[in-house]
Amino acid sequence: MKIFQSTSIVPALTRAGRRVERPLRLVSGLVLFAYATSHLVNHAFGIRSIAAMEAASRVLLNPWQTLPGLTLLYTSFFAHGLLGLYALYRRRHLRMPASEAWQLALGLTIPLLLIPHAAGVRFGTSIYGLEIGYARLIYQFWFFAIEDAVRQIALLLIVWIHGCIGLRAWLSSKPWYRRGTAALASLAVLVPVLALLGFINAGLDARDTAQRDPQAAAVHAIAAPGTPAAEKLVGVRRISDMLALGYLGLVAGTIGLRVLRDWHVRRFRAVHITYPDNRVVAVPPGFSVLEASRWAGIPHASVCGGRGRCSTCRVRVTKGAEQLAPPGPIEARTLERIGNPVGVRLACQIRPQADLEVEPLVRTSVDAPSGIVRFGAAIEGGAEMEIAALFVDLRESTRLATGRLPYDALFLFDRYIQVVTTAIRDNSGHVTSIAGDGVMSMFGINSNGARAARDAFEAAAQIWVGVESLNNDLADELQVPLRIGIGLHVGMAVVGMISTGGAGSLQFLGDTGNLAAKLEGETKRWDCVMIASAQAAALVAPDRPDIETRALSVPGKEASVPAVLFRTRDELDRLLRPAAPA
Repeated sequence: MKIFQSTSIVPALTRAGRRVERPLRLVSGLVLFAYATSHLVNHAFGIRSIAAMEAASRVLLNPWQTLPGLTLLYTSFFAHGLLGLYALYRRRHLRMPASEAWQLALGLTIPLLLIPHAAGVRFGTSIYGLEIGYARLIYQFWFFAIEDAVRQIALLLIVWIHGCIGLRAWLSSKPWYRRGTAALASLAVLVPVLALLGFINAGLDARDTAQRDPQAAAVHAIAAPGTPAAEKLVGVRRISDMLALGYLGLVAGTIGLRVLRDWHVRRFRAVHITYPDNRVVAVPPGFSVLEASRWAGIPHASVCGGRGRCSTCRVRVTKGAEQLAPPGPIEARTLERIGNPVGVRLACQIRPQADLEVEPLVRTSVDAPSGIVRFGAAIEGGAEMEIAALFVDLRESTRLATGRLPYDALFLFDRYIQVVTTAIRDNSGHVTSIAGDGVMSMFGINSNGARAARDAFEAAAQIWVGVESLNNDLADELQVPLRIGIGLHVGMAVVGMISTGGAGSLQFLGDTGNLAAKLEGETKRWDCVMIASAQAAALVAPDRPDIETRALSVPGKEASVPAVLFRTRDELDRLLRPAAPA
């Protein structure tokens, strides 16, 4: 009973802590990003003049200097910084995606660059009574402390990149994010570039002023050498150096605590995970089995990057399954899709608190051949989205080539392929493969499922019209008219680039394309031109009782598939048109 309680309470407390940690990290990060953005926008006014920077600061920065503004700012800074150190401590290993590694490294670097500036301004004004403003900072940086100017530029870039990485991670799951990617990317580049131009232009303006008036720099700077203010500035820098050393001590202490924790857990509380070759890996409690495999260098497949969206990391638990917490919603949903096999769990989702024996079920190669075809999205964790798959096939294509010269047959096939691919591209689709006379395509890269379904149906209608026109144009060449079959379905898929060598093409993986192809195959049995899943039709024409559906028995599917059959083009046009008022 004690073991059961410990293995259930600890993960529950961990999950509760993360429910608080994540929103706190997000809110504090957004506050700091807003503060950084106001600074960068203020810098951009330097393109006009130093006076414009001063004027803009009254609107953009003065609110941050009020008591509520300072309270919000400093609370967010300390909360975000401590959460960053806690994230460094909590990580079970330092193997992580490149973007996450950059975000962590940049986040740890920011305080070292920020402390001299922030402490200089705050302590300089509150303790030493120094007069600090944009004009004085510009003259101080560009005339007496050029190294501070370089540090400011580095700080500007690092803060912005760190914030953009975090913002992207937060927004990437939003349904509108893909449509706004271009605008957001433009802002991500434009804001720091304008800020740099403003900061540099303000410095050049200050130099021009100093050339006309040699005393301007000494008058306008915060602390020109040889003045009483310069001695005060030395005191400010001593405080800044002490704070920077204190921060480095915190980082070093965090790393030291990590080492001590891992040693203690391995020595006294390690969880032992045994693999089929009798290799035993000792890890701290809280490690997932996938993390343990990676930590120990054991090859372990994980297409989705360890987020429970695929089943490639699945393992059969041969001993210790009764000590594991039951599957959470994400794991349960994925296991249900693969039939809930007995004893099988997802390695990325189980975090054993007691010894465990597992058997990875998906083989992975340690050394892939240099020329192997690689799925880019899978390697990087995948881009899972709802898409519409459209499959078009030419009926009795072998008869079309019978008795014709090869180039004559090629001419006819080329005309047919052009009709199909043009319709797909005209409706925002992407051709993913052409195998003989079969064309697979996808819709929805930059839209939602409903828009993807609409585009796919519009493309199907255009293909239908195009083939009819092609039959009229080639009537003298064809013994019988060209006939096609079309299958359409909407569902989830992982989208990415497949590359071999230097070439690459957009592809999607999942059951969505398979079902679209199988629906096309059913058009022959039901003597119709097109079959679409009822799921896809409902996205285009919801609440339409005049659209008839029927349940089809599709090969490879245990359950019947509700679908809509289209024998005439009018039936397809009726689906795409709004329903007539009753």
